[in-house]
Amino acid sequence: MASMSRDSLLNSIKSLHIAAEKLPDDVFADHHRRHGLQRQLTRLKNDISTPFERVFGEICFQPHQSVATKIALEAKWFEVLADGQPKTAQEIARATNGEAELIARIMMVLTATDVVSEKGPQTYAATPTTQLLLDPGWANGLRHFFDHGGQSLINLPNYLKRNGYRVPQDVKAGPFADAWGGKTPWALFESDPTQAEVFNLSGRNGELDRYLSRQARLCESLEKSDDAVLLVDIGGGSGHVLLDFVKDPAHRIGRRVLQDLPAALGDVDALKEHNIEAMEYDFFTPQPIKGAKAYYLRAILHDWPDLACREILTTTAAAMRKGYFKLLIDELVLPDSDIPPKGAFFDLSMMAIQTGAERTSRQWHDLLKSARLRVVRIWSSDDGLESVIEAELAT
Repeated sequence: MASMSRDSLLNSIKSLHIAAEKLPDDVFADHHRRHGLQRQLTRLKNDISTPFERVFGEICFQPHQSVATKIALEAKWFEVLADGQPKTAQEIARATNGEAELIARIMMVLTATDVVSEKGPQTYAATPTTQLLLDPGWANGLRHFFDHGGQSLINLPNYLKRNGYRVPQDVKAGPFADAWGGKTPWALFESDPTQAEVFNLSGRNGELDRYLSRQARLCESLEKSDDAVLLVDIGGGSGHVLLDFVKDPAHRIGRRVLQDLPAALGDVDALKEHNIEAMEYDFFTPQPIKGAKAYYLRAILHDWPDLACREILTTTAAAMRKGYFKLLIDELVLPDSDIPPKGAFFDLSMMAIQTGAERTSRQWHDLLKSARLRVVRIWSSDDGLESVIEAELAT
């Protein structure tokens, strides 16, 4: 049986108080300290919970929150709450042609986990979390991890047991294919445009803008030629990163090229309006654009095991010239220890969905070195995970 003395509890609370005093008036202005405080709070909550409470109050029931959130999202209950005014279950039911009893039961989970705020008996209001899920990008992120990742994650224990508890290395025989009747994620997206759209519209925003705000040399010394290429976005999907990129007048020099498989490229005509070239390309084949100022890989390499990543990096490096070109890799960079939940959960998701992995700084250095590249610098965001790895040819 777990135990904790009152003095130990009080000392932990004092440590929390000291950590809180170091935060600025706007606690969200210092992500590093705020995340450290979150970890302390989580550990304190775990310390004052019994093992039974942890296993049967949390671990067994973690999927329930995402299930309830997905139900509310698809039933459009969050949209009813979008105006910020409290609504009863009956009001939500009338607005969505639903059933008040079901709404109240699902909302029990969402209010218990603070996804939705409870204002009275069967009366609910939006929270910042609810409002975030009204954004199509974040809503599709939830759909991607739930629809594509959920089935693979549930299957993962049996898959690993049958395969001798080894790290999956082959996407064609990985956990996703095992759970989806032999289909890889890419085969699924190619065969089902709706699923492909969910995937393409999901995901994080990326760190390119933040990198460029601190490192402006990308646009400097671009070769004076009508054919000079400023940036190639490899595997860039529908092109939302490049569309944001060209909003800055300073980035409207040279050519900007978006590369991806045909099913992922999206509205090519809309890209042309912004002078973005769309090119069908498989990043396992030789890079057709030689001599770009920068090549950009956003959330690509975490989809693949090391051997496949080495192949992608090698084909890109073959198009680069030492001293002029940069490779920009927009990915999570995990610490070597004390990895926060976000990084750990992403890593397990990558294993289950795409046979990929999130990597530590040391692993990124080793991977790039194996492709004749070297890390110049890792530019990390305030949370210490979201990063742009700036690399160049090693020889």
